[in-house]
Amino acid sequence: MIKKMKLKGHIIDSLILSKLLDQINELGLTCYATEVLIGKRREDISEATFIIEADNNDEMEKAIELAKKQGAY
Repeated sequence: MIKKMKLKGHIIDSLILSKLLDQINELGLTCYATEVLIGKRREDISEATFIIEADNNDEMEKAIELAKKQGAY
């Protein structure tokens, strides 16, 4: 199973993107960013597209729940 998700905000300086990818990988799943757009100024938001790969629906649901808690959609 593959799920593509997005995350927006101050995801680089707050380490949200890094922490989220690590948390999902700690579940034993594959998760990686495919596109990252970084704001030019401090007040600009950044955006990342990432992929989650899971073997079954239960694993995927856990990963999606983690991602949504961090603001992913």
